[in-house]
Amino acid sequence: MRYEDAKKRFRALVREIDFLENIRSTLSWDMRVNLPLDAAGYRGDSIAFLSGEAMKRKTSDEMNELLCVLEEKPAEDPILEAMIKKYRKQYKYQAEIDPALYMEYASHNLQCEVVWQEAKKHNDFASLAPWMKKEFELLAKLAACHGWEKDPMSGLMDEWEPGITRKEMDRLFGELKDFMLPLLDDIKASPVKPDPALILGEYPIPLQEKLCRRVLDDIGFDFRKGRVDVSAHPYTTGNDIYDIRLTTRYYEENFTMAVCSCLHEGGHALTGQHIDPALRYTTLEHMVGAGMNEAQSRYLENFVGRSPEYWEYLLPVAAEYFPQLKKISPEDFYLSMNCVRQSPHRMRCDELTYNLHIILRYELEKMLFDGDITFDELPKVWNEKSKEYLGAVPENDAEGVLQDMHWSSGYIGYFHTYVLGNFYDGHFYEAMLKDIPDFHEKVRKGDLLPVTGWMKEKLHKTGGMYQPAEVLRRVDGQELTAKHYIDYIREKYSRMYRL
Repeated sequence: MRYEDAKKRFRALVREIDFLENIRSTLSWDMRVNLPLDAAGYRGDSIAFLSGEAMKRKTSDEMNELLCVLEEKPAEDPILEAMIKKYRKQYKYQAEIDPALYMEYASHNLQCEVVWQEAKKHNDFASLAPWMKKEFELLAKLAACHGWEKDPMSGLMDEWEPGITRKEMDRLFGELKDFMLPLLDDIKASPVKPDPALILGEYPIPLQEKLCRRVLDDIGFDFRKGRVDVSAHPYTTGNDIYDIRLTTRYYEENFTMAVCSCLHEGGHALTGQHIDPALRYTTLEHMVGAGMNEAQSRYLENFVGRSPEYWEYLLPVAAEYFPQLKKISPEDFYLSMNCVRQSPHRMRCDELTYNLHIILRYELEKMLFDGDITFDELPKVWNEKSKEYLGAVPENDAEGVLQDMHWSSGYIGYFHTYVLGNFYDGHFYEAMLKDIPDFHEKVRKGDLLPVTGWMKEKLHKTGGMYQPAEVLRRVDGQELTAKHYIDYIREKYSRMYRL
């Protein structure tokens, strides 16, 4: 086959995959937003069919033949080169898997999540333990198919964030934990005691919706190319620059949760709306790595949306919808929203201790893979670490070891990516302050387009063309470090608690 013919057919085949994945993601969005309850079974079968059709094309003999021809000489442009690398990696990955093993895992994984749902409902970890044990065992065998027999956890971690291993995360988490635990002791001893209930009140949802639309307008979310809906768990989907959809969730007693959710999902959404149009139909529309993607959302949610400058701007705006807020100063509101709380639950904690929730889970994963603890011992060790790191013990297993669905749904070797996003954001924050010296003043005025414009040019435009380490080097020329993020939290919480 001639090179030009192979290139034309390869792009056409990838275009087919792009269409299938876009249809699948749209059906998934509809399932979470609009679908009647009794239609879930048929919709699940439809989504599974589309996933299978996409996988057939990714792993077909034709795909391999086309890649072999295209790999005979250097690609003529960076986009084509990135496409070739992506699909060769996927083809190789699937070719290495034992089909019988994968079918066994797929069947077990589907059942394991159902068992978890019942176990959490009835506070019954014992019923889940053997299922979770097998989940870890099967994923370790799948990692071994790719050459990770001696370190399956690193193999699983590499799938979620290429290039990141246990050794690297041990170093980063060690630095962060050594800094955070003494800091928490200092915070507990501080005379500053913010009132977390200050931000609570009655906030009608229709008015929250209007405020959140303004929040998204401020960051440059284009409603002509996207929409906002409600789902049980906020998320963002969309495979095309002109069709990016996000969801949020509203709580009548606390409007800040919807604001932070819209900033978080808005960060994800902008990565889709900001891509270079030349990447359409290439399946390179999404940045590589769960941690790198998480960094885009957490930057707007935390570094911007939880800053004192942001609430100097937004509180008067929010008071237009909720007049009772006029009685609260921006400083008191900021302290209430950001106060450090000893919560055993990951989704109810503050920005600072969230890191320790993730470290706890990461360390338990390592102990399970290394055989240092059994699955039956997991609840006890979970509670011990929760008391040590967070100063809080769950009331029961449903509020403790059963609180997350991740391990029962195959998200093993994944938890670290949440804090990895924070580490990336530390780099971005330092670089942005150099490029936008009046960053804090712009945030204070609600002038956020220079911030998201910087993210577009430095991070979003190239979509999935580069691996996370290369994205970082292109931003500041540095290797990954925890230092910049530690500097950020040191400055923030020292100022909050007058340390």
